[in-house]
Amino acid sequence: METITLQYNANNQAIKGLIAALLKFDDVVKISKTRAKTKKTGLDEAIDDFKHGRTTKCRDFNEYLEKINA
Repeated sequence: METITLQYNANNQAIKGLIAALLKFDDVVKISKTRAKTKKTGLDEAIDDFKHGRTTKCRDFNEYLEKINA
C-alpha cells in the first residue's frame, strides 16, 4: 500500500467534497488525520514568553546585565 500526505485548507468546500468521496472507498483507502506541526520561530517564542510573563524587567541596561549574570 502506498502513502500520500495532503495538506489542505479545511475551509475549502471543494476539498471537503473530495475527501468525502475518498472516504466512501473505505475498503481500499485508509484515512488517518494528523494536525501539521508548525515550528515556532524566535518571534513566536518571544510572544509566547511575553504572554506567559516570562520576561525580565529592568530600569536600564546595567540592571539587565546584573540580572542575567546573577
